[in-house]
Amino acid sequence: MIYETTKKWIETLELDVESQVHADLALALASRYDDKGETSTAGELRKTLNELKAMIGKPVEVNPLRELLKR
Repeated sequence: MIYETTKKWIETLELDVESQVHADLALALASRYDDKGETSTAGELRKTLNELKAMIGKPVEVNPLRELLKR
């Protein structure tokens, strides 16, 4: 679920080589989180997504964990 949300968002971006590396890392972390649900992975994913947002210069709110945290 998190992987798919993250992937859809990344596909809307124009990435250079450096930001593509961050995007690939974010997708790997999202996949790991979907598989194992580790909180440390969630923290790293959020950090990586924030770094990616800063790199591309778009102040877009992205929180793939939002759906998971809804009650």
